[in-house]
Amino acid sequence: MQTFLRSSAVALVAVLALGACGKDDKGSKEAKPPTSSAQGSVPLSGEAPVQIINFEFKPQKVVVKPGTKVTWTNGDTTIHDIKDTSPLATPVGKEMRKGDSFSITYAQPGSYSYICGIHQYMTGSVEVVT
Repeated sequence: MQTFLRSSAVALVAVLALGACGKDDKGSKEAKPPTSSAQGSVPLSGEAPVQIINFEFKPQKVVVKPGTKVTWTNGDTTIHDIKDTSPLATPVGKEMRKGDSFSITYAQPGSYSYICGIHQYMTGSVEVVT
């Protein structure tokens, strides 16, 4: 009887250990870009992509180093544009059809907000940190 109990216990531990090793993908196969530096991630440098998908900027907030070029690419079938609402006051980006891109290079540290000038409920921000 002790052998049976011992074998059962070992089997139960093995099943629990294997179950804990599983990975819950839930269909998310995309690499996640770094988020806020307040969360401990490293700011992007060089280039930082932002996708426009389903009337949202993804990521909505990007943290970059000075001199980084942020490029928005429209993945929607609807036309969008980028309007900087920060003190940087860059010109409004051209209307972008699906697949079109627009870029701004951020030279100075600071917080820069932007919207889609056509769909003003679409908001995002670029945080430039040293």
